[in-house]
Amino acid sequence: MKKILLLIAMTAFTFALNVNLYTCGASVNGNEVTFDVCMDSDDAVGGIQFTFDGGSSGLALTGAAGGLAGDAGFTVSTSGSGTVLGFSFTGAQIPASSGQVLTSVTGTFTDGSLTTVGPVMGGSDAFSTPAAQPGTVTTESSQWDGANTLDADSILPSVYSLKEAYPNPFNPTTTIDYTLKESSDVSIVVYDLVGREVKTLVNEFKLSNGGETHSVVWNGTDNAGQMVSSGIYIYRMVSNDFAKSHRITLMK
Repeated sequence: MKKILLLIAMTAFTFALNVNLYTCGASVNGNEVTFDVCMDSDDAVGGIQFTFDGGSSGLALTGAAGGLAGDAGFTVSTSGSGTVLGFSFTGAQIPASSGQVLTSVTGTFTDGSLTTVGPVMGGSDAFSTPAAQPGTVTTESSQWDGANTLDADSILPSVYSLKEAYPNPFNPTTTIDYTLKESSDVSIVVYDLVGREVKTLVNEFKLSNGGETHSVVWNGTDNAGQMVSSGIYIYRMVSNDFAKSHRITLMK
């Protein structure tokens, strides 16, 4: 009788790349403007492609440089229609980050009236991991007045977002802020690095309240009320079609 050996591979529970893009600065010289595009990402990025929308300004991009993409040695190019494309010939990657400038895009504009600007994701736009796996990208818009003023707090419309916990690392508690585009069911769960659920922080219907910030506190306990061990954990938010994760470290 032949013996059949069955090999069962245990695959760790992993999360896809989640990215949030937003405009975090503006600098004007005559009819030339440079916008800083900031990025929150929960993992390394191997390739970027997005569109920068200049609203009613008549913005035509002429180049992009600097930021995390520049530091990583990425080649970043732009088109007059607003496409920003970045990649590395050497396989370099942009590290996970929060609130850092991804790249600064420069262009000329014809109308300095108040308008909505910011990165958007078109049908052919995408962010990918170093292994060329596509990620999930959310974007936020801001109001720009044609000068060196950018009102990042006037995001229209409200957006889903999950912020970095603070403090991080933490002991004994940390706070997690998030916003909702619309009133909806929300789940925020803490997992260990092999994907086991540790603590459910939020699991209920929440009102968006015009996109105001919601907060939840984790005190380092599991669902049974027991303190967990020191180490790295992942918290993940899911609401409608939005999903995003961040790493967090508990130190005792």
